This record gives sequence, structure tokens and C-alpha cells, in this order.
Amino acid sequence: MKFRDFETVYAARPAFTVREVELRFPGFDDRQLHYWQGKGWVRPLRRPFYRILDRPWTLHERQAVANMIYAPSYISLESALSHYGFIPEGVFHLTSITSRHTRFFELDGITHSYRSVRPSWFFGYAILEQGGVPVRMAEPEKALLDMLHLNPALLAPEDFDGLRLDPTGIKETIRPLVFQDYMALSTNKALISRARTFQRWLHDHAG
Repeated sequence: MKFRDFETVYAARPAFTVREVELRFPGFDDRQLHYWQGKGWVRPLRRPFYRILDRPWTLHERQAVANMIYAPSYISLESALSHYGFIPEGVFHLTSITSRHTRFFELDGITHSYRSVRPSWFFGYAILEQGGVPVRMAEPEKALLDMLHLNPALLAPEDFDGLRLDPTGIKETIRPLVFQDYMALSTNKALISRARTFQRWLHDHAG
């Protein structure tokens, strides 16, 4: 197979697997990928994913790949808070929630961290799509609750002062009823207490 024919199919995808290629091109020899890798045309990500090497990275595609390389997962915590403008933007660390074990990966200078939650807490995300590429992103209310869930040291209103949060932006964005409904789905009394403390802090600091 010529690489140009292969690239025509996969140049628009942030990542692909050998299995996907075999289904698209029956009889494909995966040694071809190793040859193209040596040529600098494709590169391995985290097994079993590959990527066209000269395809430029965008933040959205990095988030999509974060979803792919350790699934099931969705973007949350600092990365989702940054996406919604709740904290200053940071692009060197992608944070996700998973129902699997907590893991950390390094990929093209970006640290991918996955924080583990129980399957019952794996909800509250939306599918964001750009150019046909989907990303599972925590809804703003769930991103905040994930932060509270995984940071038990946030006990008092003053604990939120050093988090660089934008209280006005948060108050203008979140849906209070959704926040309450999601909070009510937790049986963790400590989390519910932290969420109520956060609501008081938000009320006192939002413009």
C-alpha cells in the first residue's frame, strides 16, 4: 500500500489502531506501519494507537486522544475548569476522570493524568465535537463536583481562595439545579458538606 492512499483515509483522525486499519484495508500488514514509522510518517502513541506524524496537534485533538488512550474517561478537573474559563488556561497537563485505576502518562510533552472514581460517579459529561472529532468533557457543574470529590482538604471557605477560581464566571455559567441534582446523587456526606461550603464561598465572592 502506498502511504499517500493510507494518509487520505487517516489524515483527518487524531489517532487510529491497527485493527481499524485492518478492517478498512483487509490484508493490511502491520509491518507497513513500522516501515512508515521509520520514515517519520506515523508515530505510536499509547498502544494500540498511532497517529499521522505531520498532523498538527490542537488542544481539542489532545483531549480526544486523552479519551482514547485510557477509556472509559472524560476530561475534567483542572482541564475542564480551564475549558470553561473558571481557572487560567493550562495546556501542559490534561486531567481526566476514569472508572479504572488512577494512571499517569507522558505524551509529546503533555502529562495525562487519570483520577479514579467509582462507576456510580462516572457521569455528568457532554460530547463536544470539532471537525468530526468528539471529546467527552465534564459539564461545568460536574467538573466542580469532581474537584470537590477528589480534594478532601477543601473544608472551609478560605480553602477556595488560593485555587485561582473565577467566582463570577462560575456563577454566571453553572446551572444551580443541575449542581444540586448532581450533588444529591452522591452518598458521600463529606462531599456534600464540601459542596455546600463551596456554594457559600461562591455566594460571598461572586460579583
